[in-house]
Amino acid sequence: MRPARREGLGLIGRDLAGDALAHRPTRRRRPARGRLTGTGRVVALLLVVLGLALGWGARSWVRGLAPADADGLPAVAAAAAARPVVDLARLISDPPLSRERFEMARVESATVDPAAPPRLVEQRAAGTLRVEYSLDVRLTEAVFEILRHGRVQHGQAIVIDPTTGRLLAHAVVDPETLPADRAYPAASIVKVITAAALLEQTPAALARPCIYEGNKYRVTRRRLEAPRRGNEASLEDALASSNNQCFSRWAVHALGAERLVETIERFGWVAAPAPGFAAGRLDPIEDDLDLGRLGSGLDGLRVTPMHVAQLAGVLAHGRLVEPWWVDRVVDEVGRSIELPRRMPDRPVIEPRLAARLRDLMVSTTTRGTARRAFRTRRGQRLLGDLEVAGKTGNLSGRDPSGRYEWFLGVAPADAPRVGVVVLQLQGSLWWAHSSELAARILREVFCDRTGCRAELASRYTGELDALAAIAPISGLEQRRGGDASE
Repeated sequence: MRPARREGLGLIGRDLAGDALAHRPTRRRRPARGRLTGTGRVVALLLVVLGLALGWGARSWVRGLAPADADGLPAVAAAAAARPVVDLARLISDPPLSRERFEMARVESATVDPAAPPRLVEQRAAGTLRVEYSLDVRLTEAVFEILRHGRVQHGQAIVIDPTTGRLLAHAVVDPETLPADRAYPAASIVKVITAAALLEQTPAALARPCIYEGNKYRVTRRRLEAPRRGNEASLEDALASSNNQCFSRWAVHALGAERLVETIERFGWVAAPAPGFAAGRLDPIEDDLDLGRLGSGLDGLRVTPMHVAQLAGVLAHGRLVEPWWVDRVVDEVGRSIELPRRMPDRPVIEPRLAARLRDLMVSTTTRGTARRAFRTRRGQRLLGDLEVAGKTGNLSGRDPSGRYEWFLGVAPADAPRVGVVVLQLQGSLWWAHSSELAARILREVFCDRTGCRAELASRYTGELDALAAIAPISGLEQRRGGDASE
């Protein structure tokens, strides 16, 4: 009986399975993987044709950029090494002025070309550009050391070739507090421009003395008029001692507002001196007291240190020269990038007048406000027989608050090779005058162990040679030998 039961159960199972298969919904047969339908074949064919067309066009475009490599590397590599798109104006206006950036740029300059003249070099734009500055490594380091020994807390110094406008050194201590691109009270440096306007309009001013009384540095409405009796000062004496009474009176009675403002504008002190620097700021002149204070440097005008560096050029040859500090910008395959054009030189005063101003300014460093700075402790001349045409200036101001102390120097006075500008923001405690710091900088430029001579300045003012070409960045450029700098 058991076998019959098993057989019956087996029949029942087969019937149930058959019913389940009979009631299961049917599915469409899918095409086998990897096969295309008729429509798919048409689409694929169209894509292949389109790809060939695009490939041929891209190949033609690349051929227009550069030839293919001998080994078959596409010329896209050369296109990828094309000059990067960067803001050159912003890059150029941001030189390494702080001590930290100077140290990094000094190391970079030594690795690029140890045999080249020592000038600062930086890799910029994420390493795609090499900026070669005109700033001399040795002189810039010496300037930083002079500022450090002078315990300068907030200050800056510029050394410039007044003939070409090339910056030889530019050092800033605490650029956050005293940025190089901002304008500050011009103080008595403006007396140089007032004197130039006076000599242009009234050459006989050299023969007529100024009569003043009391404190020569104090200017009031009453003191704008000449007293009947008092002390006498020539234009040379007034410039050497920075006599505010005399210069305020000359501004009011000999020049007038229109003439003085026109001369200040002609000297470039209202425009921006160079890319990235602020323009000068001239306050409105409401009355004679404002005019007198402007002409003597007591108020009314703010300029950047770069404006004062430009003044060194005017004093050297009578022309306004735009300062510059970038010699070349080179991309990563060694090609020189075209730099923005500098403003052309323009005449400001006659060369004879520039020479006359320098003669007058020598008295500042020999018997005037800077006489001690250019003497040793034993009273000997710090630069030997070299004479320096100079002007001091100091004025309390705000934004930021403190005492602004300037010095402008041009040397040698008879045939200028170098101009120097020093500006300090002094607090209640300070150690060295700006004129003293400038004298030490000029000694670095013109003196060595054998003495002081004008020709020694050529160590820093000589021609800039091209640095060695940078290493190629790709196998493609290595096989080609790189692109030579233009």
